[in-house]
Parts: sequence; structure tokens; C-alpha cells
Amino acid sequence: MSTRPRFGPLLFVFALFTVGLLVLPALAAAGGKPVIVFPVDSKPYGKTYSEWSDAWWQWAFSIPAATNPLFDETGDLADEGQSGQVWFLAGVFNVTGTAERFITIPKGKALFFPILNAEWDNLCPVLDPQPAPEDLVDVLTGNIAAFLDAVDALECTLDGVELPDMFNFKVGPGEPYSTTFPAGNVFQEFGCTNVTPGTYYPFVSGGYYVMLAPLPVGTHLLHFSGHTTFFGGFGLDITYHINVADPNGGPGGGPILASVRPNPLNPEAKLEYRIPTAGSVKITMFDVSGRLVRTLVETPYLAAGRHEVTIDGRDAQGQKLASGVYVYKITAGADVITGRFTILK
Repeated sequence: MSTRPRFGPLLFVFALFTVGLLVLPALAAAGGKPVIVFPVDSKPYGKTYSEWSDAWWQWAFSIPAATNPLFDETGDLADEGQSGQVWFLAGVFNVTGTAERFITIPKGKALFFPILNAEWDNLCPVLDPQPAPEDLVDVLTGNIAAFLDAVDALECTLDGVELPDMFNFKVGPGEPYSTTFPAGNVFQEFGCTNVTPGTYYPFVSGGYYVMLAPLPVGTHLLHFSGHTTFFGGFGLDITYHINVADPNGGPGGGPILASVRPNPLNPEAKLEYRIPTAGSVKITMFDVSGRLVRTLVETPYLAAGRHEVTIDGRDAQGQKLASGVYVYKITAGADVITGRFTILK
């Protein structure tokens, strides 16, 4: 068989019974509020999980490769093609299967995403051997079932709390559906020049998905990983820094996002950060006792967007810092966040 599935790995969730929803009482997101996820057998926002799975792939394939979130490793393209009350989060198409993304979403948006998923079609390459037309859907469905059965690892955390029982969120194989492709589409990026702009049928998809109810305003850290033995093995490891912003402002907007990579560092690392509006920025380092170690950035003006600064493991006098845990503090206008990193020698 020479066909190849398109994988769209993605994210997280959390659970306990309440009216029509699942809640994990031990898990509190930013602001101490419980994380809520719709049960896999429910119809959130009028669609089943399987129908949302189809819609996820239709969204992913509707965006040209040049601006497609599946190829984006930073989060800069996360809002491409988004509409309505539900936002989609994407996996990644790259060699390593890893990405760290910084994204901002409006308050009140539900999130739908896969930790691992796949779709199957007969476009490029075609199935070999080619089934009879009346058997095509059955073959696509069987391939998705085999993919789902080959998933052997699923992990996810939100704000440092692990989500249990991710294998309970299995979706599919679903019913066949059609997909519309633009010019410069994802298939063409992979060399499938026969997939010109237009609508094609059939596609069948499945995966391990979650529909997360809107998160509280503020910042959230999501990390997930998954692995399948299908096609010789496929895995991914993705981190999302999510800022849920209130368009009307107010406290708790948490617009600053930041991450230190690598962490622990030896001998240096990059502190990557994103600020939503231009203005003054100050970044300082402290040891765990609260003693100021160094000022990394202090400027009356910095443009909105993504920036980075090097942490070289030295104090303000150029002396090497001892191994241990340190704290960074980012002040941008009236907003402040802190984070930790470790120096190893």
C-alpha cells in the first residue's frame, strides 16, 4: 500500500460529571477556575465530535500552505481561517514533530483539537491496489481504524496538571466527507500537483480529540505528546503558551507570553517573549531568595510582537552564576509575568 495519511497532531483536556460537561475538580486553571471539557459522546455547539473532526480537516486544508498553521512552529499563524465560537488548534508538519507556540485567542472561544489524528483519501498517492468504487469508503475507513489502533502513547498537561485517560477521547473512523482546496494548498506543498483548487470526495478521518470549553481570561501553558506505531512510528511533542484575552480589557488579561529554551540552560538560553502592544519593557532576573541578579532588558519603547533576549548564565558584573533555580520578571506597561528557569553547570 503506497498511500500516505496526513497527520494533524494536537492538544489537551480535563474531566468529572456535571450537567452535560466533564470537569476535573483537582485541576484548576488560571484564576482557580475548573477546566471543562465536553464528553466525547456529546454534541457541543450542535455537532458531534466526529463532525467536528471533519470540520477540523476541512479548516486545515482550506488554508494555503504559505499561511497554514500546520507548518507554523511559533504560533504566528494560529488565527488563520478561524471563525465562530469554536477555534481549532493545529498539530505540526515538520521533521521533528515538535513546536512551541505563543498564541492569543479572544475570551469566550471554545478550543477543538487533536492530540493525534489522521485523514485518508484517494488523491495522492492513490491507493494501491486501487479498490472498486463501491469499496473505496470501506478501505479508507479500515485504514483509519488501523491508525487509531496503533496509537500507543498520549499525554497532555494544562498549567502543569496532567490529563488522565486520554484514550477515552477516541473519535472515528467517521463518515465520509468532502474537502475544498485553495490554490497553493497543503497537498501541492507535498508534491501532489494533481490536487488543483476544487472540492474532492471522499475523505475519512479519526483521532483522539478534545472540545475544551472557553478557558478563563489569562495565560495557560499546554503541553502534549503522542505516538503511533503506524507507518514505522510517528510522534510529536508540542507546547502551547495560550493567552486568553478580554477584548474589553480589564484585569487578568495576561497579555505577555514567555518561555526559556533550552531549560535547564548550559551555558546559555533564549528568553522568548511576546507583548501585545507597543510600550515600555523591563526584564529582570532574580535568584530564588529574591535578590536582583541582572537586568536583561530596559527600554522605554518596544514594538508589539515576538522578541527574544539571551540569558548567558552571568550576573550584571559578568560573573558566572551558580547552578540553581532563577526567576525572570517581565514588565510591559501595566502587565507583569514571572517564570522560572534552571542553570546547570
